[in-house]
Amino acid sequence: MTSTMDDVSSAMSIGFDMISGPMVRWKKEIDVKNSVKLDYDHFALATYLAFKGGNEIGPVPQAIVYDSFSVVGFQKGLDLVCLFLKNTKGLENMARLRSLAEDISAQMEMQEVTDELENPASKSEESENTKEIERIICNMLRKNTLATPEIRKHFKLTSSETWAIMSNLEHDGLVKRAGKDGRSVLWTLT
Repeated sequence: MTSTMDDVSSAMSIGFDMISGPMVRWKKEIDVKNSVKLDYDHFALATYLAFKGGNEIGPVPQAIVYDSFSVVGFQKGLDLVCLFLKNTKGLENMARLRSLAEDISAQMEMQEVTDELENPASKSEESENTKEIERIICNMLRKNTLATPEIRKHFKLTSSETWAIMSNLEHDGLVKRAGKDGRSVLWTLT
């Protein structure tokens, strides 16, 4: 292990859900004995806003130093991968921390895929319907741009169901926002 890895206490990925807002996608304890003691679920909102909130053209923090620990955050699409450091010594090598965050993130995503493959019985009929709706939406958006209310009416979904599906598709990199028509978001394929 490198000295940078020795400074890391835990890692966490904070995703953004259109309905719930920032939420913990996964958390990994790296040094269980010396782990940072905090409620990660409550801490997710403040951390997400600190690293991703604000102006796109303004300064964005690379690290936040607290009394007993430090947090570094690296953007990955809409997600934020955070490393919790036991001290500020590890902040000297941000490139190594970024590489470490990418490695841990890839490892956790591979574990999620493995868990899904090992437990296929956990898939419900509802998730199969959602996957079919996602597939149809992608086909509808092939040469079109559609507003969220149009998609909602086509499938007779609630607004929250529509936003959940569209945010999943956006997170997976299949669709992107093409602008706005009044208050409605326009969607297109990426």
